[in-house]
Amino acid sequence: MKKFWTWTALAAPIALGACGNMVTVTDPVHPLHYVQDDELFAARNGGIRVEVAGATFGLPPDQFATRVVDTMRATYYRHDWFTLAASRATDPRYRIVMMFNPDPAVSGNNLCTAPQPFQPVATAPGETVVLLAAFCGGTGAISETTGRAYGGIAGVDDPKFRELIAKVTQSVIPKNDWQHDQGISGIGL
Repeated sequence: MKKFWTWTALAAPIALGACGNMVTVTDPVHPLHYVQDDELFAARNGGIRVEVAGATFGLPPDQFATRVVDTMRATYYRHDWFTLAASRATDPRYRIVMMFNPDPAVSGNNLCTAPQPFQPVATAPGETVVLLAAFCGGTGAISETTGRAYGGIAGVDDPKFRELIAKVTQSVIPKNDWQHDQGISGIGL
């Protein structure tokens, strides 16, 4: 019995240290009016506009936004959906807002209705980085999710930066395109 407790005492700090470098995402929150495949309708002409706000990890905001959208494209199965620029291929009623280190009082609906971006909460190196994402339809959130990178993110080249964006993107717009899953090509999608 003594050996068990010794091994447990040795393993506990290792396990807790590993948790300090985890990336987690909450299940997406959908309002009552959510309809599965809203994202297919939003992207029917070719793209969904992405707005990036909050902490920029030392990059100018435009460069940081480009890096976020490039990461979304590289890690999501429908990589062609995401764009920074509004065009004829984007429906102005739909967009995704990605807010890094938001105030805890900010919700996905706040991101969808606010005309000005919210100020991020300052964090020290090594503190948890929070990413709140909202898939907006008009002035309300169709879906929202929150991701956390425990132990902080060293910058945009940190693998946890990519992992956080990938997990949040896949959560806020889950993969549920049955035509893609069945290998069937959809016309007009």
